[in-house]
Amino acid sequence: MKNQPEETLKDSLVIVSKGDNPYETTKRVLQIFPLANLKGRKVLIKPNAARLASPGEGVTTHPLVVEAVIDYLKEKGVANIVIGESCIFGVSSQEAFRMTGMKEISEKKKIKLIDLDQVDPVEMMIPGGKVIKKIKVPAILKEIDFIISVPVMKTHMHTHVTLSIKNMKGLLWRREKARLHQLRCDESTTRGYKTLDVAISDMASVLFPHLSIIDGTVGMEGMGPAYGRLKKMGIVLVGNNSLSTDAVATRLMGFDPEEVPHLKLSAIKGLGEIQLKKILIQPEDYLKWEDPFNPPPSKLSIPFPDIIVHDEGSCSACLSTLLVFLQDYHSLLSNYRLQDKKIHIGIGRHLNTFPKGTILIGNCTLKMRSKGIFAQGCPPVASQIWDTLLMRKGGENFS
Repeated sequence: MKNQPEETLKDSLVIVSKGDNPYETTKRVLQIFPLANLKGRKVLIKPNAARLASPGEGVTTHPLVVEAVIDYLKEKGVANIVIGESCIFGVSSQEAFRMTGMKEISEKKKIKLIDLDQVDPVEMMIPGGKVIKKIKVPAILKEIDFIISVPVMKTHMHTHVTLSIKNMKGLLWRREKARLHQLRCDESTTRGYKTLDVAISDMASVLFPHLSIIDGTVGMEGMGPAYGRLKKMGIVLVGNNSLSTDAVATRLMGFDPEEVPHLKLSAIKGLGEIQLKKILIQPEDYLKWEDPFNPPPSKLSIPFPDIIVHDEGSCSACLSTLLVFLQDYHSLLSNYRLQDKKIHIGIGRHLNTFPKGTILIGNCTLKMRSKGIFAQGCPPVASQIWDTLLMRKGGENFS
């Protein structure tokens, strides 16, 4: 990624737009936003299109928002535009691009749509990184002059919210995305924060969007980023500093941006302002559109008191699968109780301590398979986990 243009380094400005139509709402706010002159520059639009989801489900960026961005850039004389995304592991990029509507938009607008995992990687150093010193990214980023992050407004089980900054994780090459979930660092390095939050702030110091356009037309609350409930907001935010734009979006979601760790850590690094009173926000009465999101669940034991989860280094994909599995099959798991009358489930790359007979979910637990019931996949879907359990003939006596 080339050096950030000076035009984007001015005081933080965030403009919020409200409307019923994703295209019109996005186009309207862009037309009043003082965008830098991008003629002659190569622009990458980075939506959230990494999962198999249809428009309007609150999982992925609405394609009409992306279409409005493309039309606006073309009207401003920008000729070199690409859309790029790297899907979560195990998801077919072509199927995801089709379902999310990105393929249709790219063909309609004659814009190249790039599967970033199919591009050769390069290493990017992170000067001053706390928990990561370098990352692998697609080599095409070396050709990009201007990155526009176009996330959908969602809660996230690991990071509380996922917005413009977190959306940059989709620029990591292949398994680099999972690596950020699997880091292990001592407390003297993380200073009480989760390693993932520190890693995201490290990443943001070198993968920082030049412009953020947050799709809050239909977002997701609760068990985000994939299995929560859709949340109709009808808003779009545009900001010249992604961290500040995320802070305003977080506030509109009903949360305090200074209590979202990766935002706070990024602010400490000097990447942007998250104190709302220090951000120029238009309109001034933007909080009239606040509509609090249900937060992500903090503990699995709340809805499932007889379940004990041993989680050491899991990613959101595996955790999401586990929650869906429990929702669908919890009532059928009585044969898998151990001596303490509890059902034990293990996930995560660093899983080490758990009782014999634990249900082990995901390829990261492969090395421990002799101690439990192993369901392979990265991640497996809920029905695959259940099929694995049935193959063990109703459970085995591990006592």
